[in-house]
Amino acid sequence: METVTAERFDAEGLDINALLDPKTERGRAEHGWFPKGPRSFDWLLKYRCVRDYIDNYTAKSTRNQRLYVLEKVLKAGRLTDPEQLLKLSESQAKTLIKRVWQFYIQHGKHSYARTVSITMRGFFEAHDRELRFKRSEKVRSARLVKINIEHIPNKAEVYRMADVAGSLRNRAIVLCLYQSGVRPGCLCNWNYGLVSQQLYPEINSPVQLKITPNLDNKLNLYGLPYYITFLAEESARALRDHIDERKKREGWNPQPSDRIFVTASSASRGEPIDPSGIWSVVKVAAAQANLDPKSVWPKVLRKSFRKTLNATDSLDEDTKEALMGHRLPGSRGNYFDYHDLDEVREKYLAVDWSRDGGNVTRMKELDKANKDLEERVSSLENRNKVLMVHLLAGEAGIIPMASPGELRRIPTEELERALEQHVARAGREAMRNGANETSPMYKLGSRVGRKLRSK
Repeated sequence: METVTAERFDAEGLDINALLDPKTERGRAEHGWFPKGPRSFDWLLKYRCVRDYIDNYTAKSTRNQRLYVLEKVLKAGRLTDPEQLLKLSESQAKTLIKRVWQFYIQHGKHSYARTVSITMRGFFEAHDRELRFKRSEKVRSARLVKINIEHIPNKAEVYRMADVAGSLRNRAIVLCLYQSGVRPGCLCNWNYGLVSQQLYPEINSPVQLKITPNLDNKLNLYGLPYYITFLAEESARALRDHIDERKKREGWNPQPSDRIFVTASSASRGEPIDPSGIWSVVKVAAAQANLDPKSVWPKVLRKSFRKTLNATDSLDEDTKEALMGHRLPGSRGNYFDYHDLDEVREKYLAVDWSRDGGNVTRMKELDKANKDLEERVSSLENRNKVLMVHLLAGEAGIIPMASPGELRRIPTEELERALEQHVARAGREAMRNGANETSPMYKLGSRVGRKLRSK
């Protein structure tokens, strides 16, 4: 049964009901889950103008989102054909699109309003029409609510999430996200051929991952043909444990193109997992690890990966960016050797992924404090030496009639040499005069000599 509003149209004829996500009753399948059915926007794909636009996108989630927005705009404008949208004048089209995104802004959905703007401008540009909006008309940047509440787990927290994730599959998902730094959509696309030769018959750590646009379509935006990242020992072992469990439990005989991570529910077992599935795994693991699930989602594990890279002093910024799958800016990309895999592997191995090396930041602070303490001790020893030299020089009277203030103006090195020469001369004179151990000159020379030798 559809929900309706008291006023179906606003003052300018916008169909408000089309923007309110009406809920309809859906039957449940045998296992109690909602059965899959046709998408509400599938009818759009029969139009050539829609296919010409949407085929520019390859990611399933992006295609669905764009088609869903296009459907909403058409229904809000009471248009039955997407070609009617293209026949609107520039002013009419801008007014319709602007009214739709303003509706979402008024309902606190700034991000979705921006998605409406991007989708519709892209649709018109795909048909050689450019919609120009004044600066005051454009959608303002969405409020960064997530940045205010996000929590980037440290190493100990990530491993705690993995330990309580609930299954070998979920444990592998958490560890692979953390130790490789890949995007959630990329992890969904991992296939058996990507890692099989490095996991069997023995694990070849670190496991090298060549991420291409087929695995991570965001690389197309950066113009990157691929990038390299790795899996450390623990995540590689967790991944192999998950694969072995699937082989044993399901009788899985994997082919190179088979997806590694699949759904585990009774209603849709064995289907390739999607980003929403990864999202659920991370949320549940965070809750089980006593973290606030509202502040943890898959992207923050990618930030935990970067946080661990940043804690490695020997790792340069270009290598960090390359391991993240970012394109290096300006000329830096021209001088970075993407093909020297041995060098990148060695740098990745320098990162401390071990559980017992969790408090790297604290260790660095202690090392710095120790260095500061050593410098202070050395400074005090040097100061003590200076004071002792001036004291002995004053007692020996090597500078006749010199006051303590005048002695302090003489360079310490010169004063020390003069004092040594004075002690040697006094010793020779004592020997010539046959001085015994009770003479004042002998006592002074012995005392000064012992202090000089003890420095």
